[in-house]
Amino acid sequence: GDNAESPSPYDFAMGGGGTDALPLGADGSPMQEGMCVMVDMAGNYSPYISDMTRSYAIGRVPDEARRLHDLSLEIQSRVMEAALPGMSCAELYTRSLEIARKGGAADKFMGTKQQARFVGHGIGLQINELPVLTERSADVLTPGMVIAFEPKFVLSGIGAVGVENSFLITENGVEKLTICAEELINLLNY
Repeated sequence: GDNAESPSPYDFAMGGGGTDALPLGADGSPMQEGMCVMVDMAGNYSPYISDMTRSYAIGRVPDEARRLHDLSLEIQSRVMEAALPGMSCAELYTRSLEIARKGGAADKFMGTKQQARFVGHGIGLQINELPVLTERSADVLTPGMVIAFEPKFVLSGIGAVGVENSFLITENGVEKLTICAEELINLLNY
């Protein structure tokens, strides 16, 4: 719901009211039918971290939520198919933003009241590492690098939709490391 639009103290796509001690994330607002809920989760293998986000619908949600979730999947597919060693991290961001613009959703891409100016980040021993996939980055993709790519959208009163996955940069492109269902999952069907 509206909590996804709450600005945070960080350059994140979503903020959230959070608790008294941490002004970020869930704020205790009741979930209601027609809202979307986003869950951002990390895992680890030995000392290495993964990062993944999945989106859930609470019952019937507006068609725009489904459309933007599908647009997030399209951004992920098109940008990651084009990603090769030597490509600039800035280009990953600009390609993503251009697809969001063509989809008529640039004003909801990576937030609304506070739009994050990145679409992912490096991961490894920590959840947020360099490089940052932002238009200001001078970094390039190199084999062996692992990134989290997270094109997301926020809809006022509805919540956030989109995906995040972890990708290994290989000599020939990218390999997705987080293999889980990516559709907008309806929680009332379970």
